Amino acid sequence: MKPKKKSNVVPFPNLKERYLDKGTLLLKEKKYHEALEMFAEAKKLKEDQAEIYLGMAICLMELGDLTEAKDICKKMLLEDIGHYFTVLQIYLTILIQLREYHEVQTTIEAVLEENQLPAESAEHFYKLLEFSRKMNQNEVDIFDDEGDQEAEQPLYIEDLLRDTNKQMAYVQSLHDRNISKHFASLKILLENEQIHPTIKSMILHLMIEHEIEKEMKVTKFGESLTVVPANLEDPAEYPFTKKVLTILDDTLGNENPTLFEAVKELWIRHLYVLYPFLPQPTEAKLWAAALHLVGYSMHGISIEQEEIEEIYDQLLPDLQEACNKIYQIEEISYLQI
Repeated sequence: MKPKKKSNVVPFPNLKERYLDKGTLLLKEKKYHEALEMFAEAKKLKEDQAEIYLGMAICLMELGDLTEAKDICKKMLLEDIGHYFTVLQIYLTILIQLREYHEVQTTIEAVLEENQLPAESAEHFYKLLEFSRKMNQNEVDIFDDEGDQEAEQPLYIEDLLRDTNKQMAYVQSLHDRNISKHFASLKILLENEQIHPTIKSMILHLMIEHEIEKEMKVTKFGESLTVVPANLEDPAEYPFTKKVLTILDDTLGNENPTLFEAVKELWIRHLYVLYPFLPQPTEAKLWAAALHLVGYSMHGISIEQEEIEEIYDQLLPDLQEACNKIYQIEEISYLQI
């Protein structure tokens, strides 16, 4: 029997690291297709590095392939690849985008049963759990179009104003219906100070989908603004939103791309609750600094406030106030009232 010939192919030294570094660089540059190719090449070299899997998940999420991104994160959680709670946060974000609220609920309940939740993240996960439970309860429409008679409106509105669950289900039920009949009800919800701000954001996005060109008054956090929904932009597309993320990407993104993606989701969620208002003051560096600090805190990473103050050239009292506002909005972002 002849001895097997040795392969003449000699792999480049540190080839895996080269693919990984190139992929990470492309990810920072938001070149997600190219980055995904680099991470896939690194994965072929049989190295189950957390950075490779997480990089692939983030690219897929940004490219809209949420199901495959979800599968990768689920594999990481089951096989204990990477920082568990960072992966968990991204996994839950993907599930929410997919509207898989049952999976959100069962996942968080399983984590809570293990009693290993970091103290700094506990409140956030409890709120997310309550939100997913509410969403799972609200899969039934409030009423059919046949019940939209003027004589029934006053009684219906009184009932609706008292129940956030019914408000959520009501707005969700209108996506594929003619909402012109519902302007009176929606107008009351938008103007009533007691209605949860996220419900009002849901209504505005509903009206954007239906290209509503009527003026609507929105009251949130003690302020009022008259808008034409058809003329509104998605908050993720605001120049201010992008400027904050660009500054944050140059600092946190370069240092920790995974954490940057998690904080980016927090920022978009923050803006969604405020919508159509913007955070005040509209100083991009200030909000980038606050998000950097809050992101570290929520993921259990220590950093001195003075260090962030120096990096972003911000005054500490202003920075602390901005952080407090982020925490306040995050506290109610999952319809906790």
